[in-house]
Amino acid sequence: MRILTTILTGALVLVAITSHARIIRVNRVHTQATTCADCYTSLQTALNAADGYPGTDTIHLEPSDFNYGDASINSPVVIIGNGFFLTGVNSNPDKQANGQTSTVNLISLNAGATGSTITGVRIADTGGGITMTNTSNITLIRNYFNGYGVSWSGTGNTCANITIAENIFSAGADLSQSTTDQIISGLLVRNNYFSGKIDLGDTGDNITGFVVTNNTFNYNGTHAIRNAEIAYNAFNIGNVSNVNNNLHDNISPTALPAGTNNVVVNMVTVFAAGGTSDGTWNILSTSPYDEENGASPRGMYSGISPYRLSGIPAVPAIYSLQSTLNTTPGGTVNVTLSTRSNN
Repeated sequence: MRILTTILTGALVLVAITSHARIIRVNRVHTQATTCADCYTSLQTALNAADGYPGTDTIHLEPSDFNYGDASINSPVVIIGNGFFLTGVNSNPDKQANGQTSTVNLISLNAGATGSTITGVRIADTGGGITMTNTSNITLIRNYFNGYGVSWSGTGNTCANITIAENIFSAGADLSQSTTDQIISGLLVRNNYFSGKIDLGDTGDNITGFVVTNNTFNYNGTHAIRNAEIAYNAFNIGNVSNVNNNLHDNISPTALPAGTNNVVVNMVTVFAAGGTSDGTWNILSTSPYDEENGASPRGMYSGISPYRLSGIPAVPAIYSLQSTLNTTPGGTVNVTLSTRSNN
């Protein structure tokens, strides 16, 4: 095994890989995507290069003002973006030196994609989202679903061991399936923020090993969930259906369906107005449901793997970068950078 050190635009990434797996760079700026054999301007072209290649390649989707568009994944890959809520109103400062996002549109995870991970990516709001068809061992972690969410479709579509964790689902970004019958086993939904809806309640679906835990819900309606354990969540608004669910240890402003240790709470005492787009959902330190000091932690920042601000991927990152603006030929360029690890 050898250690490769790759300096990206806005991130310093140290990745341990086998001799078969590669690091692939994707950047829409042509001059930054032609400096190595494994550099591309298109996500789909990078995925095509990974197809059939031994090992699980890592694709660094470098931050850009451009949308990288649609892509179809047919082999196991790890896609790493730059995170989100990095600049502008209600953003989290000093998370990345480069405040641009790594934006995609529609990503299709197909049978060959088994074992893939997508992290730190913004899924855009123009007919986008992530679809899964006959695949397994998929991890979607620390992404921003900005208008479209995750869906399953196709009669008899079978998916297994899916983890959806530490993501932001904006309004309209749902977890949903088509009207055809799905077979989903081992679905873990944890430490996410939902303004969108979970709509996985069709009677024809066969969903087993379904766990919905440590999420924060802000959808003004009823989530359609069946055959699931629903626990340690914070419902700021909304409710959930109760079709063979095990509901316990949740908080909400109105009564949830029958369960154990579900508490009706005045949510004004739980969340404070203001703050950053995702930081505002960190529960007040004065609440018994506070994630760090409370007796009964709840919501997206609770549990053994809490939500991380701005969806910063679990790799080291450059969060501050300064350099000499001008110099004479042969002169010295001074560069000062600051890095931090992320877990």
